[in-house]
This record gives sequence, structure tokens and C-alpha cells, in this order.
Amino acid sequence: MEEATILPLTAARLSALRHDLRTPFNQIIGYAEMIGEDAEDAADDPLKRHALAVAATAHSTLTQLTGALAGDAEQITPGQLANVRAEMASPLQELQHRARELRYVVQIKQSSRPAPAETEGNLDHIESALATLHSLVEATSHWHTAAPTVAAAPIVPAYEPTKPVVADAAVPEAPVTVAPPTEAGKQPEVAKTEVSKGTILIVDDHIENRDLLRQRLDREGFKTAIAANGLDALKMLEEQRVDLVLLDVLMPGMDGIEVLQRIKSSDKLKAIPVIMISALDEIERVVQCIEFGAEDYLSKPFNPVLLRARIGVTLERKRLRDEEEHQRAEMKTMLAELAKERENAHNLLLNILPEKVAEELQKGHSAPMYFEDTTICFTDFVGFTLSTENMAAELVVEELHTFFTAFDMVMERYGLEKMKTIGDSYMFASGLPKRHPANPVNAVLAALELVHETQLLSERPDAPGWQLRIGLHTGPVIAGVVGIRKFAFDIWGDTVNFASRMESSGAPATINISERTYARVKDFFHCEHRGKVMTKDKREVDMYFVRGVQPSLYSEGSFAAFARRYRLYFSEEPPSFPEFLLTSGKS
Repeated sequence: MEEATILPLTAARLSALRHDLRTPFNQIIGYAEMIGEDAEDAADDPLKRHALAVAATAHSTLTQLTGALAGDAEQITPGQLANVRAEMASPLQELQHRARELRYVVQIKQSSRPAPAETEGNLDHIESALATLHSLVEATSHWHTAAPTVAAAPIVPAYEPTKPVVADAAVPEAPVTVAPPTEAGKQPEVAKTEVSKGTILIVDDHIENRDLLRQRLDREGFKTAIAANGLDALKMLEEQRVDLVLLDVLMPGMDGIEVLQRIKSSDKLKAIPVIMISALDEIERVVQCIEFGAEDYLSKPFNPVLLRARIGVTLERKRLRDEEEHQRAEMKTMLAELAKERENAHNLLLNILPEKVAEELQKGHSAPMYFEDTTICFTDFVGFTLSTENMAAELVVEELHTFFTAFDMVMERYGLEKMKTIGDSYMFASGLPKRHPANPVNAVLAALELVHETQLLSERPDAPGWQLRIGLHTGPVIAGVVGIRKFAFDIWGDTVNFASRMESSGAPATINISERTYARVKDFFHCEHRGKVMTKDKREVDMYFVRGVQPSLYSEGSFAAFARRYRLYFSEEPPSFPEFLLTSGKS
């Protein structure tokens, strides 16, 4: 006979062998416990007693085998492994005996009253696990060697299921044995506790392990999904909602550690909790799984109460995280809506107040402001009172809306401040709240556009035929917001009153300006001196009609010369220019 080659028993190989031995024990204990749970509640029920006896014997045999293989790989000799095979002969025979008795009891029960539907299948799984366990134990003497030429004769006979029995056969009495106590000599509670329900993905390459966990979780009210390898598991996680993953550590191909890493590195999947399951109980492997993001680590065989508790706690943590995420999303939506409402409120405020004043009011108070150089403009429609006597009230409002909307667009183009409308009067200011040395020129450019817009709108069919009269004056004003309700930005001072006199002393479709304004704009616009004109307050003052752009600043449909002079005077580009002047060259 050829001698076998002695090979070192590495730590990795010993770890895998321990895992392989624990796996069938996990199946035997798990299926036996479920058979016991399915039996009648009476303590003296034969099926319950024999199922618990199988589970207890498997527990004690596993404990003995674990002790025999304890220690580091380099400390375990070939002779020690051969002794393991001999030492396990009696415990394995006892376990096989208990399994035969359980099969016998089930057959007796079936002849009088059918056992639960899954009992037969679970018995088959127990017997299959016993056969696997027998093969593994028989091979212990070869774990230090390459494949031997001749196998040794088995010490423990291979397990063979009990033959069917007749209906009136007596049921053997199983000794009253219990599973190993968990603490202070107390037996674990088997009563179910309420846990958060959800869908659990079971990932294991052993069909018996998957079936065992599926049955256990089905009894707890969970929905289950099954994957036989890591690739299938990742695909299922991408395609369907899963609340928890029970992931086996040792699998061929992509092992559980790699699957865990892929889950936790995916933005879509990383929030799914993962509990690692394995027949290995090495602390290094446990630490590795936790470091890679696993929620927990469970060693086979599972204690049903511990399994239920760990899953319940993990799902509760996930529920709280999901709830927190949902609340965070709701908060984000609420903050976005609040920001939008604030923006709407701010924009509404900007419709009635200058931006600087609006910002100050939002902080609680707006102080009065002095502007030493502004141009104030008043307009009104000539013939407004007479024309409205024969117009319906809503039509008057619609027409004013049409005209004043066009005026607002002009204000926006030139960056001027609309102050208010009073009846048919439209008032605006140039040079506030932002001070600007070009404010008189900008005001006249805008006034030219207002006259032109009024002429265009008056040419519409059924238009009221109003003509615009405009007056401007340049000087200092005081501006601010007064009162605490219905805020309005207003200006005061002699400049305001004088601008109003310019408007009332003007002519239809004409821009009337004061001498002070004329002095500021004469280099840009051709103006006609009207001489001394009596105002409503009985003062004679010099006034001027603006007739258009200075001819020297216009040539061949281009106002490049105007823009050049504007840049020279004010060191910036004009805000806009009346397009209609590009074709006419005059007002």
C-alpha cells in the first residue's frame, strides 16, 4: 500500500474543515427544533420529545467535536486527528440512533394522524446532514495528508434511514433531554416576539442552509428571497426591494466578504443592512465583517431566539434609519418650499420697495436716506379725465394696466426706480437707491421711450388716444419707509414738488425739464428753451423741451458717438438706448 504524503494543516484549511463540520450540525439542530415546534404543545407529545432529543444530542456532539479540534493548526498532529475519528464514534452512533427513533415516531404518528406538512421533508434533511457528517468524520484521519491510496475501514457505520413500520408498533420512549442552557441554567424561550416585518434575502451556497433559514423566517412572518451565490444576490438587490440580507461568509466563487464589500460600496445598496452568517466563529473573521460594514455576525447553528432577536434589532435600526431619512427628505422639501416662499415674498417686496430698502426691512428697520443728486419724473395722460367719462371702469383699469406695464419694462431696461402710480400719474426716480452721476441722462432716455410707447399704444384700434406729458427735475431728496402697515417707499423734498410743476407745465407728447436738469443733459440732447414759465405756485422759472439727441451724436443710424461721450463722462456703457431713435434720429 502506497503511503500518503504528510501535508501541513494550515490555519485556512483547518478553518474550512471546522466550517464544513459545523454546517451539517447546524442543519440537524435547526430541522429538529422546527419538527419539535410543529409538534403538539403537550409536553409528553412523543414527536416533540424525540425531536428535542435529536437537537440536544447534536448540540452535545458538536461541543465535543469543537473541543477535540480546538487550538492552532500547527498544534494539531496527524495522531490527534486520528483520535478525533475514534472519539466521535460513540457520540455519532448516539445521534444516528436518535434520528432513527425520530423517524420511527413520525411514521407511527402518520399512521394515526398526519404530521405537519414539512415534517417529512425536514426529516429527510436531517438524514442527509447525518450522511454528510459521517463522511466528514471518516475523513478526519486524512486531513493531514494528500488523498490516500486506500481508505481505512469506517469506525461508524454510514447512516441508513429506518424502514417503514406498521401502524400499531409501539413508540419508543426518548429520554428527557434538553438543549444546552444559555445562561444561569435557563432554557431559551421559544415564544415568538413581535418584530418589524420585511423582506429578507438569504444568500448561501448550501440548499439545505437556505431552506432551513427560509422555513425559520417564514414562521416569523417575513417574506424571503433566495440567492445561491454572490452574483445572483447582487443582481436581486439591484432589481427588488430588500430590507435585510443574511449572507453566508464561505461560498465558492465570490465569497460573502466580497459581496459585503460590493454592497457597502454601492450608493444604491449601502443602506441595506447585512448580517453575516457562518459556521466559523473565529474572532478575526467577525472583526473583518464588522469593519467592512456588516450589522452583525451570527454563528451556526443558530439559536432561534437569538436569530429572531438579532434580525428584529437590525430591522428596527433600519426602520429608524429609514424614518430618519424620510424625515430628512421631508425637512429638505419643507426647507426648499420655505426658501421658495421666502424668495416669493422677497420678490413681492422688491415689487414695492427698492432692493436695499427691502433687505433692511427684512432685518427689522430701514433708516431714512438722503440723496443729494437724483432726477425725479412725473407723467400723466392728457385728456384722461374726459376720455374716462365714457369708458367702463374695468376698461379704464385694463388700459392703465397696459400702459403702465409697458412703462415698467422701460424702467427695468434703464435700471430706474418706479416710485408709484396715482390715478393716471406714473412717477419714477433716477439715481436712487443706487447713486449714479448719469441719472439725469438716463431719466431723459427713459422719458423718450415712455413717450414713444404711449404713441404706439394709442394707435391700437379702440385705444383711448391718450397723450403723455412728462416733467423732470434734478436735485436732492429724502427717501424712506414710514408706518408699520402696507409699507411704501416714498421720497420728500422740494425736488419732488418742483418735478411735479415741470409735468403740469409741460405739453402733450413732450418732455419738459428744469434748468438744473438741462445743465446736466445739454451735451447729450437737443433742447428748446421755453423762457420763463409761470408754475402753479406762481413762480416764474426757466424750462426746456427735450427735442431729441444732439445731432452731432447721431450719424447714419448709429449712436456710437453718443455711447462714446457717455463713456467719457461716466466711465461706463449706457444701460440702454431707445431703438426707435435709430431710425428717426430725433424724438
